[in-house]
Amino acid sequence: MSCPICKSINTGKVGHNTYYCSDCLLEFTENGGEVQIFYIDAEGSSFPLKDKETALKVAEACKNGNDLVQEEKLEELILKSETLER
Repeated sequence: MSCPICKSINTGKVGHNTYYCSDCLLEFTENGGEVQIFYIDAEGSSFPLKDKETALKVAEACKNGNDLVQEEKLEELILKSETLER
């Protein structure tokens, strides 16, 4: 499966309908044609991102080694949902 964020073919399956892109360093799920994108922090916590545009910003920051994903910045990027299931 190619990455819905950067279109790379350097992806791998890490779980049921869950994939990881080694180029943009993000994880994504595909379920019934709907894609959800996740940032995985250094401790292994998963954070759902708002949209593809946000995912591209996070991916670029990760590739450049920027510490963009600090707690206060991460709060602006993640999808807020009490009912989000992964």
